[in-house]
Amino acid sequence: MARPKKTPAPAAEPRVEPDAASSELAEENRVHDAIVEAVLAQRLPPGTRLVETPLCEAFGVTRSLLRRVLVRLANEKVVELAHNRGAAVAQPSQTEMHEVFEVRRLLEGGLVRRLCACARPGDVVGLRALVADEQQAFESGDRSRWIRLSGEYHVAAARALGNRELEDILHTLVARTTLMKALYDAPGRNVCSYEEHAAILDAIAAGNGDLACELMDAHLQSAERKLRREQPSGDVDLLGLFKPGA
Repeated sequence: MARPKKTPAPAAEPRVEPDAASSELAEENRVHDAIVEAVLAQRLPPGTRLVETPLCEAFGVTRSLLRRVLVRLANEKVVELAHNRGAAVAQPSQTEMHEVFEVRRLLEGGLVRRLCACARPGDVVGLRALVADEQQAFESGDRSRWIRLSGEYHVAAARALGNRELEDILHTLVARTTLMKALYDAPGRNVCSYEEHAAILDAIAAGNGDLACELMDAHLQSAERKLRREQPSGDVDLLGLFKPGA
């Protein structure tokens, strides 16, 4: 009687050394952060095509690594991926921007009202320090840092409540509006005013929920009104923008 043939064992997947995996992740983060920074600094306008060849040359990375970065950026809504057209910097529509800001107003009105009832002195002190850093970044012309700090103020307010679900939801919404500000805010315009942040904090410190809610709603409406969706610019010299010494 013939013995049954043994099923060959599946080939083992190639082992990735920890150091190599760590190095590759560091490279992905480097490319990711450089592209995000260029968007925040308005060096990559809405609709700019992110062509793979010059980007790979500029960063000194493979296409497979760059494509992983682009997928990651697409998940973060920083870029848009289109079949047969590649990647381009995102172009949020007027409707999308309105809807995201509307959700923020609904959430953050309730957030500041709740903070008025339970904020600790340390929470207010920490938020005031953020506002001071935001003002310093704006006045020094550090646009990308200012935009990040103005968004962090809102996330930090949610964090003060100790509600992780709310913090996570707001973090996503703030990230999207931060991108919208970077794309459609005119340079030098104070879209997310640190002065308005300070006034909201004053209302929270005084325990005035109605005023805090009113100020937050007006603040977010003002931020939305100042954004103007424009037609995309022409192509950008990606090699010159990202390659060191180019």
